[in-house]
Amino acid sequence: MSKTCPKCGENLPDDAHFCGNCGYDFFKKDTASKSNSGFDGKIFLAIIVIVAIIVVGIFFAIGSGGNNSTNDNADVSEVDLTITEVNGYTSSSANPQSYSLYTQALFNKVPSDLKGYNVRTTYLDANGTEIGFETETLSNIYYDSDYSLSFGYYTTYKKPNPDHVTVEIIKDGKTIDNFTQKIDQSKIKFLN
Repeated sequence: MSKTCPKCGENLPDDAHFCGNCGYDFFKKDTASKSNSGFDGKIFLAIIVIVAIIVVGIFFAIGSGGNNSTNDNADVSEVDLTITEVNGYTSSSANPQSYSLYTQALFNKVPSDLKGYNVRTTYLDANGTEIGFETETLSNIYYDSDYSLSFGYYTTYKKPNPDHVTVEIIKDGKTIDNFTQKIDQSKIKFLN
């Protein structure tokens, strides 16, 4: 048996590595033809796509996680809060005696720009009749805290009997959200 050089046509022994006439390398051609099969290119492309997907996944995981604070100062147009309690006290040294109510709430989400936001806290009796209210800017109430914040201080000289509180979030004069909570009257000192 003999090999024929594909380049010059010379007949060579089967164990020849090179063509003695033109210098053709038989092993280089065999290796090149195996790697050009197209199959290796598809595997390489698939590996690149998989690595890219993993990198993008890691980027999103790092970008969206890691902040366990309950207060998200994202650019949102909403305020989310949880009313934790309503308290009340009297001013025993004043004559006539005054009665004050205030609300405490945990702010879960606030916009990064507080400009134009107001908070109206309204105290109502069991019939839904308004006892009184307090309106203040959100920037005056809110600071980044993991604890409940106090606001909506309302004082009157007539002893109130509050049943529930409504907190309205107002943006540029329009109510965008409201929260209502039944009042635990045992927390109001002048009712006990």
